[in-house]
Amino acid sequence: MDKLILNVYDEKDKIIKTSEAQLVDLRFGTIRSLMELLNVDDMNDTGELLKTVYGAWSQIIAILGRVFPDMTDEDWENIKLSELLPILVVILKSSFAHILTIPNDSKN
Repeated sequence: MDKLILNVYDEKDKIIKTSEAQLVDLRFGTIRSLMELLNVDDMNDTGELLKTVYGAWSQIIAILGRVFPDMTDEDWENIKLSELLPILVVILKSSFAHILTIPNDSKN
């Protein structure tokens, strides 16, 4: 996984904290929850995506808290959505890429 960085901003849009992702092995249920929450395939525009993220915010930050363990509740309120959404996509993609590397026993 590429280095994932999330910035926290103050009211003047100055970076006050930078959090780097920690590699974690997310459980299937976590990935399923992210996919279900975002349901990107059914999104027709950015407005729908924003509405979904807003509605599932507490669940999303609970999941992302495992990846960015040094983030506080206040920090999550001061990030940019333009930085967050690509990170969510990278997390999902890298999780699937990892799953595809698991050996397949063709007998089953």
